[in-house]
Amino acid sequence: MDSQLDKQPAQEVSAQSLLLWSTVILISFSWIFWDFLHRQFRFAIEKQADWGHTLVIPFIAGYFVWICKGRLLANPFKRAWFGLVLLLIGLSVYMVCTLGPTAWHHHNLMGMGVAMTFTGIVLFIFGWQAMRYLIFPLVFMFTFGQTISDRLMEVVTFKLQDIASVGSYYGLSFMGFDVTRAGNTLEILYNNVSHPLNIAEACSGMRMLMAFLALGVAMAYTSLPYIWQRTILVLCAVPTAVFVNILRVMTLGLLSLADTGFAAGNFHTFVGTLWLIPAFFIYLGIVWILKNIIIEDEVDEDEPETDVISYQGSMTSGFIIAVGILGVSAVALQVAVAQLNVYLHKEAVYPRKDFSVIPTRISDWSMVGEDIRFDEAGVEALGTDLYLSRTYRHRDSELPQVQLHLAYYTGQVDAIPHVPDRCMVAGGYIPLTPEPFTLDVDVDQSSWRVDEHHSLDGEPYPVVWGNNVITQEQEAIRMPIGDFQLRTTQFSHPKLQNEQIFAGYFFVANGKTTAYPERIRLIAFDPSEKHAYYCKIQFTTVASRSFGTESFREVVSAFTSEALPEIMKCLPDWVDVTSELNQDDSEE
Repeated sequence: MDSQLDKQPAQEVSAQSLLLWSTVILISFSWIFWDFLHRQFRFAIEKQADWGHTLVIPFIAGYFVWICKGRLLANPFKRAWFGLVLLLIGLSVYMVCTLGPTAWHHHNLMGMGVAMTFTGIVLFIFGWQAMRYLIFPLVFMFTFGQTISDRLMEVVTFKLQDIASVGSYYGLSFMGFDVTRAGNTLEILYNNVSHPLNIAEACSGMRMLMAFLALGVAMAYTSLPYIWQRTILVLCAVPTAVFVNILRVMTLGLLSLADTGFAAGNFHTFVGTLWLIPAFFIYLGIVWILKNIIIEDEVDEDEPETDVISYQGSMTSGFIIAVGILGVSAVALQVAVAQLNVYLHKEAVYPRKDFSVIPTRISDWSMVGEDIRFDEAGVEALGTDLYLSRTYRHRDSELPQVQLHLAYYTGQVDAIPHVPDRCMVAGGYIPLTPEPFTLDVDVDQSSWRVDEHHSLDGEPYPVVWGNNVITQEQEAIRMPIGDFQLRTTQFSHPKLQNEQIFAGYFFVANGKTTAYPERIRLIAFDPSEKHAYYCKIQFTTVASRSFGTESFREVVSAFTSEALPEIMKCLPDWVDVTSELNQDDSEE
């Protein structure tokens, strides 16, 4: 078939015709990949500080194509049938991720299918000769034009936090300040007053690193002629971003000496943006050095000057084949989604009541002090503004106080639960066990009854009867289904002399319980569920060294037995949520 194309004379094609067919291709492409594109756009809008740049990347990639337009049009385009193979593989990957097991329904795995499909279309329609100039813009667009999920980012983010805290510690110490460091928290002693500075995830430098990698690749492609120069410039993006981020954290630390508000909120973001200006000039300096390491006589490459678009064979038939495959695939995907009862978008479901209505006195437990409220940086690090941090004390003063921490998340497919074995380590706490261990929580279920009318996966809901705080009437409170276990870590801290900390947690997700963060996706983000939520329920105690693991388990068991019904009054009743869903489906 290729030999037949070679024998056909090149045919001139109008730009209007190419633009029209390209628009049809993009519409068909958007139809089948609407779920991915919609989610990517939402990430970019809702988290502009992190991923807003992804909206600009396609235009930069388009500019790369434009600057090599002459060379691209120098030879007629000729279809490459191998592109159809790549196109079909990409569609298969995307459909498997969409319709397959929950673990495969991952934004970046789906993005790989999208990238392979788009690349296959380009290769099929424009051919191998054109791909010499189009492959870099395509790789650039799909590498930097999509959000990297939290699960992939967190490993790098935590490492960058460590680097930023260590670098800032030595930098401020070199300037003569009395600084102590515990994990990712710096404490500056100035005028006999302690000024803590927490280097949260927003200060890790990940945002700056991603921006500099994209900038470095773009500048290397457009400014430097040699591969070794381009490689060095891209590699320099990492130390440049890390170094500038350390300077940014040091700046925030110094400003916090005058006003702690400077290290949080909008001003915190403004300082980060401001430091991008000198960082950009540093990068320009690196480009200048690389350009002048070797000075050679410039050789003017004759850039073919032509605006004539020509095809060897029929351009229209290639577009029709590609549009047909995309259209059939889109219809097949919609049919499969309907038949398999798969929901591509997880709708948010919010708590029935604000967590603040949880009683300040629960049986023998009474609230101590005020609820802890986080600043903007803390809320951003937590990833939700639906939370509660409250301390309770038992009437038996010999028992340690228990800090109850609730954090509620909904509709976030790739969200990573913030758990103490990661977050408290970042705050300077030292784990006394290499890995978290699991404790069985002995929840008193003597007053629980069985819901004879409602079940989940064949298991009836347990029910507790309690008073409605508003009407004071008896109401049924459905409890979560599953074993009550506590994922626990034991900590010490440099400031704690003879005391230790126990922190344990479990989750309630879509009416079920689990102690393991990695199981959240399997429970809350089941493709057959329209809604998704999970709530982390965490218990923290500070006790003497003689307070052991078994004592912690007993205290948490006693507190959970009393507090869990009050917590479940606030969380969604999964029976009501699914009943509304079934009613909506029947109306449709």
